Amino acid sequence: MTLRKPHPVALATLVYVFITLAYSWPLPLHLLHGVAHDPGDPLLNAWILWWSTKAVPLTAAWWNAPIFYPSPGTFAFSEHLLGEAPIAWPIIAATGNALLGYNLTLLASYVLSALGAYFLGFTLTRRHDAAFAAGIAFAFAPYRVAQLPHVQVLWSCWTPVCLAALHRYDREGRPTWAATAAAAWLMQALACGYYLLFLTVLLAGWFAWFALGRWPLRKVAVVAACWIVPVAVVAPILLGYQRILVDTYGFSRGLAEIQTYSADVGGLLDAAEGLRFWGWLRVVDRPEGELFPGLTIAALALFAVVAARPFSTAVEPTRTRWWLRRLSAALFVVFAIAATLAVYYQSLKLTIGGVRLLSIGRPDKPVTLALFAALAWLALMPRVVMAARNRSPQLFYSLAALGTWVLALGPDPMFFSHHAMYQAPYGWLMRLPGFDGLRVPARFWMMTLACLGVLAALAINRFRGRSRRTLAAVAAAGLLLDGWPRAIPVFPEPERRPAASGVTARLDLPSTDDVDAAALFQQTLENVPLFNGFSGYAAPQIYPMRVLLADHDQRILQAMTAHGPLAVIVDGASDEDGGWRKFVGAFPGATLQQTGAGWTSYRLPASTAGDLLPDRRGEAIAIKSLDAFPSPPHTPRALDGNLRTRWSGGVQQSAADFTIEL
Repeated sequence: MTLRKPHPVALATLVYVFITLAYSWPLPLHLLHGVAHDPGDPLLNAWILWWSTKAVPLTAAWWNAPIFYPSPGTFAFSEHLLGEAPIAWPIIAATGNALLGYNLTLLASYVLSALGAYFLGFTLTRRHDAAFAAGIAFAFAPYRVAQLPHVQVLWSCWTPVCLAALHRYDREGRPTWAATAAAAWLMQALACGYYLLFLTVLLAGWFAWFALGRWPLRKVAVVAACWIVPVAVVAPILLGYQRILVDTYGFSRGLAEIQTYSADVGGLLDAAEGLRFWGWLRVVDRPEGELFPGLTIAALALFAVVAARPFSTAVEPTRTRWWLRRLSAALFVVFAIAATLAVYYQSLKLTIGGVRLLSIGRPDKPVTLALFAALAWLALMPRVVMAARNRSPQLFYSLAALGTWVLALGPDPMFFSHHAMYQAPYGWLMRLPGFDGLRVPARFWMMTLACLGVLAALAINRFRGRSRRTLAAVAAAGLLLDGWPRAIPVFPEPERRPAASGVTARLDLPSTDDVDAAALFQQTLENVPLFNGFSGYAAPQIYPMRVLLADHDQRILQAMTAHGPLAVIVDGASDEDGGWRKFVGAFPGATLQQTGAGWTSYRLPASTAGDLLPDRRGEAIAIKSLDAFPSPPHTPRALDGNLRTRWSGGVQQSAADFTIEL
């Protein structure tokens, strides 16, 4: 009897699972009660996955999740993670353990991302060894160590599947592949709101490169028809977020906040601190800006580009293109020199006969012009023109990797903390619906990694026979070494702190981000509405609530108990002097319920004094005029009816006055 040789995909899956277990060690030992990386966002995401097993998605009950009580629509304050549901929901529903569902979903993100990239690599090369290396490059990239707390960012497995299905539809024309691509786009959109938009941008480039001018109308119509259902599924979710975040609460992301979470060009030399071999590389330190790709993938991508010989000689198509190419090269040199001088002299002015001919205040404008000139120069090279006419996948994924990296730099790209580009492409995207609400443009880098994984497969595929298999093995080892983490920190789940029975809501003290995140975990155990909250946005009342609590003002407890009996749990580690326990115990009718090793539980009776909101009965007194120093021209904004407008007189240099005449 002869044993059948295992299928390469089955063998690759087994290897990916083994690598994931070793990569995430010691988390596999603590799947039931461990919290990977930190007890913050992982607890939030575990709570999100748990809540969707308690309420039907898209219903009012689902949106009105029981945090930031009694505010409505609080589930919209963060990602919904519906795309992770096929893994997490059955586990959580069967066991009631939110952390187990979350941890298995986290580990599955690596295996499935590797298989997705494998599928794309095999589609383009028809080689299992090259495809295997592509899976390693995408699923275990150094960037993923920095994103370990964000399962929605790691859950990028559907991106390469969508691209692979489109390539197969382009090649074979079977509607099944168009439907697969649409389904993959839907699952990716449901898994991560960022990728709903980022993948769509990448797909727009894909269609422009591979389909525009090549596909007959019927082929385009099939794709459009396949996308109807995914768009119909996503639309009510987007409308729900719009209704709650914008129409109800007026939430938005400020430009300064978006810029803070944009990558720096120097981020290519910024490695995640948790990397075993590259954690020391921290040239530019920005939040979520750790874009270090690793030496192996950089070498493979560079080889893929050089092997295409874009600068080698070829037949020049026309004399006009010959002159345009040289003009672009000359302009690149001129603008590069201008940018260098602007950096050196801070500003540059050229005046002849009292007439200003040239003025450069910042180097970002000439840098941008130099970049466009360089792209034009490259685009006019004969071999690049030939590759473009042939719709070369290698050229597309090279350009897509460059383009998505530039988009990861955000609306105002920085070069080692200096302005690097004028009117950046991401700023153009922010004029489209949705992009102005994304806080972290740097996450575009995941699309770049998908493109780099393809380039790795194409580079390996240039070799033949034993050389190719050897290179694939060496590349896989190098890719793993570049992205390998130190032992992943695993924290124990928060201590179980049950609330008193028969209460309307719960409050954990003190209300800080750390305590509030742990309070979400407590809610998965007892499902009691929670005055605390930890999410992407915070309810408007959370700041004044925390201020009144920190001041030990009994009126805030009176307002809370107006909704019914209240359970209060005081964290012992944050109450060494007993001040919080004294504050809660002094409330009329408060009873001590239970004392644990590091916490104390109270029950506060319902109050009949009301919620302390101002009495709005009667006629409002009209304001006749306003005056302010030092910024009087802006005072009418106080009467424009918009609670979000404000003004400032700048840094205070002397006394400031505000006068209201009734």
